[in-house]
Amino acid sequence: MGMTTGSFMNHLAAWTRAACREWGWREPGHDYYERVASRLPEGLRIFLTEGIEHGLILPRGRTFTLKNLAPGKGPYSWFSRHNAERGPNPNWEYFVQAAEFVRLSRIAERRCLTVTFEDHLMDLALYDGQRLLVCVEIKERASQLEMLVRQLKAYESVVPLSAADRGNDPLRKAKYLVRRRPDYFCGAAIGVRLEYAVHYSGARAFHLVRDVMPWA
Repeated sequence: MGMTTGSFMNHLAAWTRAACREWGWREPGHDYYERVASRLPEGLRIFLTEGIEHGLILPRGRTFTLKNLAPGKGPYSWFSRHNAERGPNPNWEYFVQAAEFVRLSRIAERRCLTVTFEDHLMDLALYDGQRLLVCVEIKERASQLEMLVRQLKAYESVVPLSAADRGNDPLRKAKYLVRRRPDYFCGAAIGVRLEYAVHYSGARAFHLVRDVMPWA
């Protein structure tokens, strides 16, 4: 196990102990940490560890904030309460989202761009000044991301802006696209990244075209 990966496990143990202290639980055993690590591959752990070391991710006990986080946002919790016998339940998407924040922050620094975390109804966004270049949606698993894109495409021809969208995440994302009009829509999950240019035809229609985000 590499030094960076080992450092991540130290961070994970500290976050877990903080959650257990707060909730009055006994710290889980070695099997718990092995189970969590098995769902977080090495590359993702490296991004998280380097994000912490460079001050992009700011851990606070069982929670974290981020560098230049907008006022009123955060903190975010690494865990949710689940079953005391199984240990704190990781909020898996936050691990992926924080790692992608680190990756985009590297791009932003080179290109003089800005990264936002939880941009309206999208998980991440990349701006050039006030211009929205890219919006990013995060899932833990590739299958979840692929399903979201399929459902999102169902609204390409016309987005029903007045329709209720409670519990309908694809419709919410479609509304975001036609209202905010980013140049690119990207999705990221463990093991997959989907990137699309977004073309617009009128105020309520869009078309996703497979592409490569040109800022890297």
